[in-house]
Amino acid sequence: MAKIATTALKTDNTNQAGYTLMELLVVMVIIALATAVIAPRLIISSPTKNVKNAAIQLTALYKKGRVLALRTGVSQVVIIDTVNKAAWLNDQGKVMFDDSVDIDTITARTESGTDLAGIRFFPDGTSTGGEITVSSDTISYVISVIWANAEVRLETEK
Repeated sequence: MAKIATTALKTDNTNQAGYTLMELLVVMVIIALATAVIAPRLIISSPTKNVKNAAIQLTALYKKGRVLALRTGVSQVVIIDTVNKAAWLNDQGKVMFDDSVDIDTITARTESGTDLAGIRFFPDGTSTGGEITVSSDTISYVISVIWANAEVRLETEK
């Protein structure tokens, strides 16, 4: 049997590509600092955003009340507590609004009480109707509920 000469391969580690642990740590620190500076600015709520969110939530609540009345055949009432800045639909959970939001209501006397204002949706597709203004110093939204067909409209006023 013939012998084959073998030679050891030399490995040269000086030209390997990659990053050192220190370089990776520096990049991680830069990303963490950038996130710490930018994230709070994205999360801070402004009165304009609070008013818009309140108007959207109230509009959704009124539309839900209308749909429930039509589906179940039982009248549904959406109540707004203007002092505690909350709204709810029958036994369902309350929607709370920020203190920077002002709420003014025009609703039927039969559905209103001290600091409470309600709009009732009937199974026949009508409602007691009303108008709710959600505002701050810079912007206001008007939610109109038409009594004849219980249509809910959200409009912007500046």
